Amino acid sequence: MSRDYDITVVGGGLAGASLACALADSGLSIALVEAVPFDAPADANMQARTTALAWGTRALFEQLGLWADMARDAAPIKRLHVSQQGRFGTVRVNAADYGLPALGYVLPNLTMIEALRARLAAMPSVDVIAPARFESLQRDEADGRIEISCTRENGDVETLRTRLLVGADGARSSVRGALGIGARTDDYHQRAVITIVEPERAHGGCAYERFTPDGPVALLPRTRETCAAVWTLPSERAEQLCAASEDEFIDALQDAFGQRLGALELAGPRGSYPLARVLCDRAAVDRAVLIGNAGHALHPAAAQGFNLAIRDALVLAAMLRERLAADPEFDPGTADLLNGWAEARRPDQHRVANFTDAIVRVFSNRIPGLDHARGAGLFGLSLLPAIRDDMARRSMGLALAPARTSSSVREGSA
Repeated sequence: MSRDYDITVVGGGLAGASLACALADSGLSIALVEAVPFDAPADANMQARTTALAWGTRALFEQLGLWADMARDAAPIKRLHVSQQGRFGTVRVNAADYGLPALGYVLPNLTMIEALRARLAAMPSVDVIAPARFESLQRDEADGRIEISCTRENGDVETLRTRLLVGADGARSSVRGALGIGARTDDYHQRAVITIVEPERAHGGCAYERFTPDGPVALLPRTRETCAAVWTLPSERAEQLCAASEDEFIDALQDAFGQRLGALELAGPRGSYPLARVLCDRAAVDRAVLIGNAGHALHPAAAQGFNLAIRDALVLAAMLRERLAADPEFDPGTADLLNGWAEARRPDQHRVANFTDAIVRVFSNRIPGLDHARGAGLFGLSLLPAIRDDMARRSMGLALAPARTSSSVREGSA
């Protein structure tokens, strides 16, 4: 069976589903292809995963009418505390200093994906094709479409013809490979260990990021009583601790994080995933673009990767809507729009990718003497409010918060 669409998104995770939701009422016909059943039960790894949303990302979800369904499980980050294990020098950021109720929010990934999928289920212009695995693509030069083949769970093959193909299928993107787009991969030889802990002392809405020689450990507000823990470790050590007893695991985490919140207790399942920086050579080619981890997968340090992915997706949606408003017959796969989107997004992508990589390489190593320089750097940053404020505003995506039109969204690349 063959079906025609204006846009086909391969990958029904957070980035791909957000793009589909943003375009669901645009008048375009959209297919969303996902390899995993939408109603598949979440495994322990997914149950443990949370995401830190910048204030600007929360504002974008609010504009899409999605925030109300997410807010019930959102824990506000009112303050940020950054430190280095065993050294002086800390950086503190308070939402109140920027006239905001929160710097951002921590949400379970399950809450976000459920809200997105509930919205998609109510949108007849979006065909969700799941479970279905992307297999291959070919170009139909006669009518300027891309033809993709997907395999259903029962082995049936479906053919979709589309004017614009969006690859949102993760760091090991099959779409990226089928398009012939290369990618640079920097393996950090680390894994992020994720879990939920209950601290002895109330976190009070404060997010902590503590740098250790093995990698950063972050404790983020999750509920009033609990914190989401994201702990970066060398791969072998991470695997050992995921398999260790609860007592051994919590003792090691306590040693890495310290006593700022008192004694920690394990309050949820443990999971882990490998860490690498993956940067595609090009984000746009003829009738196709890459968003999310398919285009750039980043280290979780500073919690910027997801917010960058959402900016990519929603700026693309805004540019498509702007062109459609001027010309209802506009072809969404036209080269000038896709190249313009890639050019507009490149500075933000490069800045965030280089920033997170620099944090990892400077703070996650045991080079003698460098720990003193790192501590001095943090101390100096705490004394330079202008630089600290600029970094905070960029991390919060404040340039995106007031966006009400497609042009203002596109300009905000913080």
